[in-house]
Amino acid sequence: MAHPLVSAEEMRRIDERAIENYGIPSAALMETAGARAAQITWEHFGKPGLRVLVVAGKGKNGGDGFVIARHLQNLGADVRVQALFSPEDASGDSAVFLNILNEMGLPVESILTGEDIPRLRSAAIHSEIVVDAILGTGFTPPARGIVGESLTALSEVKTRVVALDIPSGLDSTTGAATPPHLVSELTITFGAYKRGHFLMPAAGLCGEISLADIGIPRQCVEEENIPLQLVDRGDVAAFLPQRKFDAHKGDAGNLLVVSGSKGMMGAAIMAASAGLRAGAGKGTLAGPENLAYAVESGPPEIMTLSLPATSSGTIDASAFESILETSAAMDAMIVGPGISTHPRTMELVHQLIQHIEIPIVLDADGLNALSQDITALAGMRGGLILTPHPGEMARLNRISVAEVQTDRVSVAIDFAVGHKVHIALKGARTINASPSGNAWLNPTGNPALASGGTGDVLAGVIGALLAQGLSGEKAMVVGTYLHGLAGDIATSQIGGIGLTATDLLPQIPRARACILNIEKGE
Repeated sequence: MAHPLVSAEEMRRIDERAIENYGIPSAALMETAGARAAQITWEHFGKPGLRVLVVAGKGKNGGDGFVIARHLQNLGADVRVQALFSPEDASGDSAVFLNILNEMGLPVESILTGEDIPRLRSAAIHSEIVVDAILGTGFTPPARGIVGESLTALSEVKTRVVALDIPSGLDSTTGAATPPHLVSELTITFGAYKRGHFLMPAAGLCGEISLADIGIPRQCVEEENIPLQLVDRGDVAAFLPQRKFDAHKGDAGNLLVVSGSKGMMGAAIMAASAGLRAGAGKGTLAGPENLAYAVESGPPEIMTLSLPATSSGTIDASAFESILETSAAMDAMIVGPGISTHPRTMELVHQLIQHIEIPIVLDADGLNALSQDITALAGMRGGLILTPHPGEMARLNRISVAEVQTDRVSVAIDFAVGHKVHIALKGARTINASPSGNAWLNPTGNPALASGGTGDVLAGVIGALLAQGLSGEKAMVVGTYLHGLAGDIATSQIGGIGLTATDLLPQIPRARACILNIEKGE
């Protein structure tokens, strides 16, 4: 099942609900968190005499660190504890667990000024594991003062790091990674996964992520109504359209691809080919009539429709009536790959958005056309899935790419809700947002997909799933997962550098089979 991905504020409210509404003592949660973290750490690295340095901050994360120190000591580790504050400043549950260490004869050293940093660095160098219990999920970068100096020093040491909740210095909500920060080999998180565990760049700095059950009632999470979910393979398997034994091609959906222009027919052909590979029963490529030869040179399974063209070799606005008539026999449409930004073509895109009644995947230059007049969305007839990369998302929102990337989740959700469209915001960890305000983070894919044409393939995959009857939300969730997995399979076979968009095409059916076989336990 899908896992909720919580923001720092959502996690704070979940903890608060467990304590206040369900009567679970905060000290009990801290004790359980530290004990489970010790157990998981020992399972990964445990051996008699394991040299461990626990570095604790002033807060709940530090309290978790005091607990893990005690349990690791009991398991047989050689534990040293350093705190980035004076023991007299400890408060609440953290003070309780700090006192327990003192009673055990496990002293806690203080790191208070820059003069103490060499002692911290030396302790880290002579340890096999550093437990990062410095900053919790509520931290907003950058780290300053003694905490910042300590993070800088620890980041320069090559000792393996086990982070509690999230590596210190990272933003658990946005995934921002402003130096100084740590990089962990293992991250042990409590209660629920955090957004930052799966949002870049933080996602690449968390190492293996282990979710520890600390006894928070399931209802505490459910009552929060978390909008962002991590896509799970089992969910995708359940959503994938199936064919009846006696099915014919008409039952599998008719996909119309309105795409292509002079010099860009390859994009149109890849989108149509991907649609067939993703299960559409029939695919028709509608392109400019003066480039019919290029269309005809594509895969023979693709049917064609010649449309009136401009003198520049793009589809002319006068093609509207022909497309409208053809769409009556279609189940879904793709508009945009390689279509150009010619004014007459842009006019056509606006007409299609406002008059076509079947669901549309709007991609590439189709998005650029929309960005010129976002009011076209007010009159749309059918469902619309937009597949922007960060640059296209920035143009749609009239903001910078940096603003998009700072909080990809909120940007995608706000646009989807505000304009009543589905958004697949592409990039490392694609965000799929729906008009309902729900969003899904896609875990598949790799840097090899940063290659021209892979977005056209994604548009084809999503379009095919729409044509097979999936809702807009399910089509984009399944489509981005299937596309990313195809990229992962292709990368494993031919390597990550030099992978092309067409390399993905034969892997799409393999990715589908892989999803279903694993779900069946085969």
